Amino acid sequence: MMSRVIKDPEERREEIIITAERLFLARGYEDTSISDIVKEINVSQGAFYYYFESKEDVLVAVMVRQIAQMERDFIGIAGRDDLDEAMKINMMANRMLCLSDAGKKIHGYIHQSKNATLRLKLMRARPFAEIAPVMANVIAAGCSKGRFHVSRPLETSYLLLALMASSIHIFYRNGCSASSNESLEKSNAFNINQPDEAFLENMREALQDLLARALDISDFNFVLKI
Repeated sequence: MMSRVIKDPEERREEIIITAERLFLARGYEDTSISDIVKEINVSQGAFYYYFESKEDVLVAVMVRQIAQMERDFIGIAGRDDLDEAMKINMMANRMLCLSDAGKKIHGYIHQSKNATLRLKLMRARPFAEIAPVMANVIAAGCSKGRFHVSRPLETSYLLLALMASSIHIFYRNGCSASSNESLEKSNAFNINQPDEAFLENMREALQDLLARALDISDFNFVLKI
């Protein structure tokens, strides 16, 4: 039997999150158990529960970790000297909207009708609190150059991020499993049946138009690759 390695608490917590994320993406959230996670890193279930109350809580931690990576990506985009502010916002939007196949599955699970408590936990984690200011700085820079015309860059950033987060729910319905789609139908606030390609293309163009209108820019066409 392999002996267990004692690690710093923060290092161990991060190890659990990274392992859970890898298993969720490889097997799916519902097909991954807490036993699977602890076996991968050779710790007891008691060690898992020292850091997390449930598998749901570790999923929230995984999502927070992914948002932290998005923040780093946003900072990298914001710091590029070869892009103007409109291109930076376009890249940030695509970074947020374009999910991997595995990411689509996790998103589908989160938005099942039975997971309202999970969504509430994610909202309490304030997912936009770190990335909105990064986008706001880009918008403010664009305003100072006369490219954008926005009086409240930070609030505009929060609204744009919320708009894109809501859009993901529609665009990736086709990427969810059958069980996820069944639950999504029951919780479909937009009353939209399974959207076809024409509908999604119109939604994409509408979202591009809304980005331009929100920033009051007329000489740039946003291109979303969702």
